[in-house]
Amino acid sequence: MAAILGTPGEWTHKNDTEGFDHWLTSKSFSLLAPMCRIGLVVVAAILLMVDPILYHSGVWGGKPQHLQLVTWHACALLYFLAFHVLARSGATHAARTRCLIAFFIVGAALFLWFALVSWMLSGDLSTYAIFLLTMVCVFGFPGPVRQIINVASTVALTFFIFWFDQRGTFYINGAIINLVALAVASLLIDGYLMNLNRALYREKRLVEYERARADRVLYNALPMSIANELKINNVVRAEKYQHMSVLFVDIVGFTRFAANRPPDAVVQVLNEIFSEFDTLVDRYEVEKIKTIGDAYMVVGKGNLPAVANLSLEMLTSMAAYSRRTGFDLAIRSGIHVGPAVAGVIGLKRFLYDVWGDAVNIASRMESLGEAGKIQVSEEVFRELEPSFQFQPRGEIEVKGKGAMRTYFLTAKPSDATTSANASSGTPSGRQECADCAV
Repeated sequence: MAAILGTPGEWTHKNDTEGFDHWLTSKSFSLLAPMCRIGLVVVAAILLMVDPILYHSGVWGGKPQHLQLVTWHACALLYFLAFHVLARSGATHAARTRCLIAFFIVGAALFLWFALVSWMLSGDLSTYAIFLLTMVCVFGFPGPVRQIINVASTVALTFFIFWFDQRGTFYINGAIINLVALAVASLLIDGYLMNLNRALYREKRLVEYERARADRVLYNALPMSIANELKINNVVRAEKYQHMSVLFVDIVGFTRFAANRPPDAVVQVLNEIFSEFDTLVDRYEVEKIKTIGDAYMVVGKGNLPAVANLSLEMLTSMAAYSRRTGFDLAIRSGIHVGPAVAGVIGLKRFLYDVWGDAVNIASRMESLGEAGKIQVSEEVFRELEPSFQFQPRGEIEVKGKGAMRTYFLTAKPSDATTSANASSGTPSGRQECADCAV
């Protein structure tokens, strides 16, 4: 998300304006269906209940404007129904923008008509005032569309009242002054709410940016699934894995290497090495658990081949780093596979960790191994032997376990195939037959 949001310093005026337009349009569009539902209920009730009662009681029917009101109620019903349907189908920003503009323009024409009829009947413009204020206060929409509609409809209504009404100059002038005051108030409210929405949008972006930064820190500290569970439930249940691959890596002789160098230089070397390891961990989609000094721990939940490939890549990466820097450094690695429990301990400064016999044996494989080599248990050898290449080491004495048969992992599947083909003197994928007829 941070990549999408950028940083506050990278928010250009153009990008900020485009983002604000999309956000405000989406916000207004989400209100369209509820508003149309309310309008449908109100107009349907008037058309089906109030209008028949007024005609039946004789209140309506004496003037042609009464029939216009019934016609207006029917048109309003279709108007709200049509935009209620459109509000459920608009998916893109352009479609939503067109729908809202059409809603404003058609609504302005419809309520201008109602204002004319209402003025001719009773001199009442309250419904028109409600329409203008609703467009301003409920719907926030970027651009000058609403202001243009506001001014144009007010000018049209003022022109009609001034030229075609015969109620007297004082009455007409009062109505025109009220209309102009209403239009000015609507424009002022519109400008104020637009500035308020823009400030709200900026605050929203800042909150999203800070949340993205916090999430990035959390996802770097914990696996994504664990971090998400922690965010939702505030606790993480420990899980048992029957087949967890555990890799330990240690930089051989690093204590001696660090003794003659300043602390900041030592930390920089560790950071460079472990940053390369982090990149490899992401590539193989396994999980880094922790670093302890110059030790590095990785687990794979059921994907032992990925952990084996990772350990070989780490050897290559470390050798390349030593050649590049001139430092005489090498790593010693150990792998075991077996049951383990993973979870988060504590209530503060959360630490995701793994416990179990598989972890202890993997740690022994590393500590009892040799520099520049990957020592694995017999369980790892049995599972990977058909694909990977190994060198038997024999039995070693492991604390708490006694004698254990171990192996050195020496090559990836492709490397093993290439090595086998080279030793037999045949190209990959071909077999030689001295007695075959040509």
